[in-house]
Amino acid sequence: MNLDVAVYTGNMEDGLKVAKDISLQGVDLIISRGITAELIRKGVDVPVVDINVSAFDVYQSMLPHLKEKKRIGVVGHEDIIRKSKYINSSLQLNVSFFAIANLNNIDEIIVATKANDIEVIIGDTTACESAMQHGLRSSLVNSGIDSVINALQYAVATHDYLVQKATSASKLQAVLDTMDCGALVASPSGAILHYNMTAKKTFSEHTLLNAPTMNSFFPKTDWASVANGSRKFVQDIVFVQNSRFSILIQPHGHENKVEYITCTFHDAKRVKNLENSFRRSEAKKALSAKHNFGSILHKSPAMGESVKKAQKYCKTESNILLVGETGTGKELFAQSIHNSSSRAKNNFVAINCGALSEDLLESELFGYEEGAFTGALKGGKTGVFELAHNGTLFLDEINATSQKLQTRLLRTLQEREIRRVGSNVVLPVNVRVIAASNTPLDEEVYNGSFRMDLFFRLSVLDITIPPLRQRSDDIYNLFNFFLGEHCSRHSIPVPAVSANTKKSLLAYPWPGNVRELRNFAEKYAILYPEVITPGTPQSWITKSLQPDLQGTLEEITASILQKVLEEESGNISRAARRMGISRNTFRKKL
Repeated sequence: MNLDVAVYTGNMEDGLKVAKDISLQGVDLIISRGITAELIRKGVDVPVVDINVSAFDVYQSMLPHLKEKKRIGVVGHEDIIRKSKYINSSLQLNVSFFAIANLNNIDEIIVATKANDIEVIIGDTTACESAMQHGLRSSLVNSGIDSVINALQYAVATHDYLVQKATSASKLQAVLDTMDCGALVASPSGAILHYNMTAKKTFSEHTLLNAPTMNSFFPKTDWASVANGSRKFVQDIVFVQNSRFSILIQPHGHENKVEYITCTFHDAKRVKNLENSFRRSEAKKALSAKHNFGSILHKSPAMGESVKKAQKYCKTESNILLVGETGTGKELFAQSIHNSSSRAKNNFVAINCGALSEDLLESELFGYEEGAFTGALKGGKTGVFELAHNGTLFLDEINATSQKLQTRLLRTLQEREIRRVGSNVVLPVNVRVIAASNTPLDEEVYNGSFRMDLFFRLSVLDITIPPLRQRSDDIYNLFNFFLGEHCSRHSIPVPAVSANTKKSLLAYPWPGNVRELRNFAEKYAILYPEVITPGTPQSWITKSLQPDLQGTLEEITASILQKVLEEESGNISRAARRMGISRNTFRKKL
């Protein structure tokens, strides 16, 4: 194999003595076997590679005695015992096994083999020597050429890895010294193994030279919980030498064993500047408000009153509650209010509370730290409250939130601060909240499904958006607007609208409101000149919801809701939206 390998002989303690002598000469690796290898590994600070015994090696030692039909006992360490059991099981032999726990019990084991009428001992040098002293025949398990070659190949790979690791460490040192943050590397016991140039500039020479530990740098930080594996990280704000630092302590190792910990720290003022910069960059990526009051097409007095209220509310900083059926344009109002307010240059973020489960909604609202739960993104995630900092947050379908989440929302609105899931750090936020409900929220309060204190906090200013059936003056104008919009998008001529079609538009109740009208306009533009009337797509719903009018009102209502739930594949959120009620109300009536 063209390797520079020096061979020395020595068994157990003698082998350890030889290993100590040659380690002083600067050898990179030591190869040995069995108990001798274990002693060297404990007594010498040099990597030790084992020559593992193969099952074939064990069988070769057994074979002559098997032919003589002798009672065989295998005595040795774990590796020889394991391979022997494999041979015994595969070939259905009658072999006994005696594991050596430590060097002091070898003679006891050999005496035990005699008591079991064992005639031949199979094992390593130690076992064979003891067998001879007790008058037993023995056969040494020799390592075959394949076992030795495997050990040499593994030793070469280990050596290459250590060289590569040392080279990487040298490169890492250079990289760490160019970092503008401080960096410390410590053992699990807290002893500082390395620090970079920034740390050297930050801390006194006395602290660095006198056996530095994590306690000497950060005495009030719970770094030990990271070192013992009970926490995945520690993030904290600390004072060192009258300066304020933001620190992050993390574990490193493999197979759930912490081998060392790292601590990086920044000046707190710089962290605040970076946070503000990050918020600005994230705001650009987040959902922005595209609409203003000019987007709200209306002629009806009812909608005109709602728009006037919204325009008046733009000049305030108070929270606003929008109440209206699904499809009436609540987000259109929210965006218009934002764009006409003093927060228009900042971020507008919208989230549908009814579309997410409780846990997922909580993490979306408040964000989470890395490792907060299974599946959490590396580096954590910024919540919508943070993204909407200095801007507006639109909470659609607020009536679908749970009592637990309502409690946390109330505290956030009161204290104007949030805490990410999995974090102990409190972050101040400056957010104007516009909430929306597709059912009267005061009824939810009366039913006990919505907190009264949160209701009052959200409804400082309120706007009721009328359904389309109450603003018949707007239906035909909106239809023509959507029709032209869809024809332009599909590059088709704008079709004529007959008197009968106009009459149908005004007669239909539009349960889906403006959203349904927009969809019907698109269908009309594409299918024209085929005669279609509004409501056709919903005919199957009407048919499927024909209830059995037997029983009480509550039973009939439950029957209808059950059918809707089945048609929505068991999705309560979709079923509740379709019926125009909240999730909680849907559950109660069901």
